Amino acid sequence: MKAFIACATFAAGFTAAAAHAQFGASWQRTPAITVIGPEGDPRVALVDEAVAFWNKTLEDLGSGFRLGAVTRLVRPVPEDDLKSLGESVLAGQRGTLRVPRVFHELPGDLVILLADSDFVSFAGSFFANSKRVVGIKGMTHPPLTLPNVARNVITHELGHAIGLRHNSDPTKLMCGRPWPCRPALFRSAEPRIFPLTDEEKQQLLAMYPAVWKPRGP
Repeated sequence: MKAFIACATFAAGFTAAAAHAQFGASWQRTPAITVIGPEGDPRVALVDEAVAFWNKTLEDLGSGFRLGAVTRLVRPVPEDDLKSLGESVLAGQRGTLRVPRVFHELPGDLVILLADSDFVSFAGSFFANSKRVVGIKGMTHPPLTLPNVARNVITHELGHAIGLRHNSDPTKLMCGRPWPCRPALFRSAEPRIFPLTDEEKQQLLAMYPAVWKPRGP
């Protein structure tokens, strides 16, 4: 993973711009990943693990798609804007979302923000150029304080970021709303990533077949 220290804070980003909640959309290019958060955050290693999980899964399926390189930025997270964006995504808004300008200006295609505040972790906001945002709540807030939960929450949200939706099976990685699956179910004494359903594997291969090739920027 590349690592950079950014001394400057985010510019004030209260200007909103439109995005579309296009869940289930596939990537048309190999997404460069940017992870933003505090120095020494243990979730950075979990992001690497999640990226490796998805790339290995795609390889095993025979898909031509892979998640791209990960760049690390030590930089303040716009907590209030991130929480507001997550509330909009989780409210199930259809069509256009109003997204603070700061999220458009972040580097990378798939931007993962490791927050300190308490909110429901989410993935969403697919811009015209396919930029996608993942927000992960602070590690000091339950249920991320439980063993193995943060690992699976991050992997779950990356699953959304590559196009998967929720399922209703509490033994599987992508279980979630509106079904009564919550992140605490990922608790485990042993580190492990929950599996996908057979249907999800088929969906991944349909979105990203063996002949998948990145298109232009």
